[in-house]
Amino acid sequence: MEKEHHGFLYGLLAAFSSAICALFIKLAASVPNETMVFVRFFISLLFVLPATFLGRVVVHPKLFAKHIARGLTGIAGIYCYFYSVKYLPLVDAVTISNTSPLFMPLVVFLWLKLVIPKSRIGALCIGFIGILAVLHPTAQTVEWVMLIGLLGGLFSAIAQVGIRQLSKTESTETIMTYYFIISTIVAFPPMIFAWKPIDQPILWVYLFCIAITSLAFQYFLVKSLTHAPATKVSTMTYLGVVFSGFLGWWFFHEIPKVWELVGIGLIVAGGLLALFSNEPPRKREGYE
Repeated sequence: MEKEHHGFLYGLLAAFSSAICALFIKLAASVPNETMVFVRFFISLLFVLPATFLGRVVVHPKLFAKHIARGLTGIAGIYCYFYSVKYLPLVDAVTISNTSPLFMPLVVFLWLKLVIPKSRIGALCIGFIGILAVLHPTAQTVEWVMLIGLLGGLFSAIAQVGIRQLSKTESTETIMTYYFIISTIVAFPPMIFAWKPIDQPILWVYLFCIAITSLAFQYFLVKSLTHAPATKVSTMTYLGVVFSGFLGWWFFHEIPKVWELVGIGLIVAGGLLALFSNEPPRKREGYE
């Protein structure tokens, strides 16, 4: 298999992990969002710390600012994502969170001064039409929750490009350790402020499962972005919509409408078109 194909495989596993995580977020909806986010990062940090003591994490002071930027945008996206999952049907929340590929051309254009090829833009447009079909927006459904979810998609796009840039010099373990340390520190004060006792033991089980599946998602996402460009890998996250649609139907009896099935088909088609696009991005004029 080519290196990019490994990236797509990791991207597929990331999409599946994300859908499983969304299921547990929905099950733990009674837990404050701030607590959920902190536990997610704290438990993940405990799992990656051994890599630090084994010497697999390398500190590069010159890249610290990039790690900070990636960490802040990543945790902002997580806050938006967790919030939208709690208050929207599972497939809708995951669909909105997977709008990061739609923001990707703008992010790489402004940040990296790159223009992605027209063939890949066409694939993203197909995916965007699929998203609109799944969401079926009307005056009654376009609410603050959806807008927060879309904002999470933007933060996710920025974070993914940041991971791709860091992966050129940093190991997967280094990127993840920095991310979890920064995010745990940032998430701690809001958790203390919004803390409410968690009396049901099953909720702690759900929180632990959220952390584990989030850790798996982060690992597979970083590995995928190490092997393939962000503009390509991001389209694989579309498949999380398919997984979440099945989980929503299985656990919450959320039966998809006809337009949702059509939208999912378009989303998969857009992802596959981007998957087989070999035309590389080009430098923006004036930045050769």
